[in-house]
Amino acid sequence: MKAMKYIGLLLVAAILLLVLVAKFSIVVSRFECAGKVTSEGSSQPVSIFIKLEKVRWWVGLWSDLDASAWLEIPNEFFDYYPHVVEVGDQLQIFDSQKALQGNFSRLSKALALKTPRGLFEGTCKRVD
Repeated sequence: MKAMKYIGLLLVAAILLLVLVAKFSIVVSRFECAGKVTSEGSSQPVSIFIKLEKVRWWVGLWSDLDASAWLEIPNEFFDYYPHVVEVGDQLQIFDSQKALQGNFSRLSKALALKTPRGLFEGTCKRVD
């Protein structure tokens, strides 16, 4: 009977640990970025929104993911970049085929990113 009690406690502890790991494995940051989109030689001002989902260090035990990103151009476009790699203070943003699409500087908050409208370049401010 004592063994069943210990097994039950271990099971509860394992479930709690899994819940904590699942709940606290991602840190979300949201940014509003003002800049311009350049396409075929012409530029136009635009504001975009980006959500960065950075994973905690322990996720590296079972995954090679550093972060992922969501991009929204309001009323026009929404996209997901599943592979974001930290290189110092810079985040390199890749598409699902692992082709480099742009980068985000955590130091200056500058974003350069290929979008369906063209190349976006601008600076971001946090909007949590």
